[in-house]
Amino acid sequence: PIGYLIDLLAAVPSVVYGTWGIITLSSAIQPLYVWLEENLGFIPLFAGPASATGRTLLTAALVLAIMVLPIMTAICREIFLQTPRLHEEAALALGATRWEMTKMAVFPYARSGMVSAAMLALGRALGETMAVAMVLSASGVVSFNVISSSNPNTIAANIAQSFPEASGLNVNVLIATGLVLFVITFAVNFAARAIVERNKEFSGAN
Repeated sequence: PIGYLIDLLAAVPSVVYGTWGIITLSSAIQPLYVWLEENLGFIPLFAGPASATGRTLLTAALVLAIMVLPIMTAICREIFLQTPRLHEEAALALGATRWEMTKMAVFPYARSGMVSAAMLALGRALGETMAVAMVLSASGVVSFNVISSSNPNTIAANIAQSFPEASGLNVNVLIATGLVLFVITFAVNFAARAIVERNKEFSGAN
């Protein structure tokens, strides 16, 4: 039943996650931002002022994390199921507990597949547009304060929001930012592939 629920969550559109972030998560987590400002305000990330609506960079990050987690979990679950049964039975026959069997037989076999799943989820988060655009109230200010209402926008969301009204040089700027996003995504995928190739000889799942 949990597996079916994870598969269902992985298929939920990003618009649904964005709506949930606006209606439920932002208002529920806003008191936490006030607490962070009062107790950890000396840290630049939580310097405040805390957003009154809860629609902050941290809220958008939480929405993205919750959105990509089912994708990563579903892929890892399928990779775990590919572990040869003989490996698991051999570990149990040597006296290993189920957790020790998982740690010694399943995880090493699926190591590169787990890295691939994490990188795939990261790529989904990097290119996400709608959920971020719905949650964030972007102001165009570059800031590292994650609980204030003055939020910078992500590259993908900025392109989606600005392109319909862009003209002249602004169009070229948006195209250039799209190229930057492409380069970042390519670099992440290249790094993931390098990690997978490095661990391939110790792993059976790719």
